[in-house]
Amino acid sequence: MMVRRFLCTLFIALLVSYEIGFNSLFIILLLLPLTVQDKDIERIRRTRRQEWFTNTFVLLSIVVMGIISTSIFQANDALHAWAEKQPFYMDANAFMASIPYNDGSFFWFRELTPADPLYDVYVIGFIAVYLVYAVYAYVTANRETLVRLLFVNWLVHAIVALPFYLFFNVHEVWSTIGYNWGHVPYSVKNCFPSLHTSVAFACMLLAMRENKRFAVFWGIYSVLIIFTTLYLRIHWVLDVAGGLMLGWALYRLANACAPMIIAQLAARDAEREARHVLPCSLPVRTAEREAIQRINR
Repeated sequence: MMVRRFLCTLFIALLVSYEIGFNSLFIILLLLPLTVQDKDIERIRRTRRQEWFTNTFVLLSIVVMGIISTSIFQANDALHAWAEKQPFYMDANAFMASIPYNDGSFFWFRELTPADPLYDVYVIGFIAVYLVYAVYAYVTANRETLVRLLFVNWLVHAIVALPFYLFFNVHEVWSTIGYNWGHVPYSVKNCFPSLHTSVAFACMLLAMRENKRFAVFWGIYSVLIIFTTLYLRIHWVLDVAGGLMLGWALYRLANACAPMIIAQLAARDAEREARHVLPCSLPVRTAEREAIQRINR
């Protein structure tokens, strides 16, 4: 039954995509409900109101972190202009281009245009791979994943990568080899390490903690995002390698810090619930006691 439902949903997604143009986010949102299992539904039912409030705060924090990271990259040109004047600034473009197959040319199997369907995966995937995941974790009341995504999101990766972007100057592959196919990035200089790779890989590792259906689905999506960085002539192979290392490191950091944060949030939830429950319950008990005393008289 589940296989037939999946194939039917996939057919509808492809049909609609043909009419409106390929949109990876649409297909992802359409297929995500199929990954929800009984244990997820049971967790949703067990989650109390105060826990939903706290989870909402965590989700909004992740969204705000994404907005902040976007603001950082909007100041990209000014930051690079300052960095180029520093004595420890290094131009590594010639070094990157001198390494055989470092340009990822083994994945170049056709000419590119902005209408390439995999370009949509690259552009949308940067945000969707963690932000849609965060919404999914919120809807399924999965606080363990939601808290870990505080460490596995664009802002944290960007903070770690920013010194490399500023002082280890690496341009995108297409700009270095003179192959302008219509890609318009924030900057051609933000390459090593690849944040597309680091965020996608960290989310893929995180997804392996979920049910198998979601783990496979999100794993395929993450791998596809990483593949597009090379296929679209944007990142060098060493950029991807650096992104894998960064993603792994931040995933380990998330696992190390999450239990402490989850415990603190649970303690606050219990404290707030106690504040609301006890004052309301005392008058009821007093009224019951007075009624019993009247009956005994």
